[in-house]
Amino acid sequence: MTTKVNQDKPLVSVCIPTYNRKDYLIETLRSVFAQTFRDYEVVVVDDGSTDGTTEKIKSCGYNVRYFWQENAGDAAARNKLIELAAGHYIAFIDSDDLLMPDALERMVKAAEAEDEPVVVYGAYIRIDGQGNVVGRCKRKLRTGYITRYLFEDILVHSCGSMFPKKILQETGGFDTSLPVCSDYDLWLRLSTKYRFIALDEPTFKRRRHSANLSAASATNKMHELDVLRRFYYEKGGSSFVPQRVAMRRFSKEEYRVAKAFLKDSDFRLAAGHFRLSFQQHLNFKALLLWVFSTLQQKLPGVNR
Repeated sequence: MTTKVNQDKPLVSVCIPTYNRKDYLIETLRSVFAQTFRDYEVVVVDDGSTDGTTEKIKSCGYNVRYFWQENAGDAAARNKLIELAAGHYIAFIDSDDLLMPDALERMVKAAEAEDEPVVVYGAYIRIDGQGNVVGRCKRKLRTGYITRYLFEDILVHSCGSMFPKKILQETGGFDTSLPVCSDYDLWLRLSTKYRFIALDEPTFKRRRHSANLSAASATNKMHELDVLRRFYYEKGGSSFVPQRVAMRRFSKEEYRVAKAFLKDSDFRLAAGHFRLSFQQHLNFKALLLWVFSTLQQKLPGVNR
């Protein structure tokens, strides 16, 4: 497609949250302005950067709507993007990731082929800090009402996905009480009402570097587990996810939490979560590590 960019009433708003990513952000913008589809605007919400992002944006030469706010977290920045977006569709991309050149064209084509609002998403190619390809996502993506599969694994990412703005507003946007996983929480909620369309080819390049690697801390893993629990027990998830599937997922996440505590030599908390893991779904690894963690607490000099 070669239609002219429509800055007055674009079909798509490409929305970019950022925080202290001024150098990567320019590469991200370059990938956006190289799209084969042209009926879009670009909106950047800067969540309190202190690295000169404002000056970088002003001097980059790209036609961007830029909004700076006091640091309030990723969820708040994304909600502000939803508020500012003028497009019918919203396509998110993080400020250190890259859109594939035809990503917007393919996502719009898939969405416009449907008679009802849908979420369109794709897989990603992994790149390092210098942009070198280091792998690709091999998860099996699903099309349709995908709540069960999305509960089992994080198939959908905010990057390389496209949403009708209306459904993001109607669902209440991102939960700002969640320090992490607010996007996963929203996708789960959306999945109970709307169909998801998976594209065959990757829609974005996901950059992994020292400054953005998700902390493998027990605290962050606990937040993900809490998102799953709240969705299943409080937000109607049990009507969409079979109990055996839910217990297996809870068991898996309890195991991951326990491993994080074990890495920190917090044997008491590790033992507690290993126990919950094998209680919810029989897991011999969790059982053995529960025994190990329990015994470690009895050793001289171990006070945790």
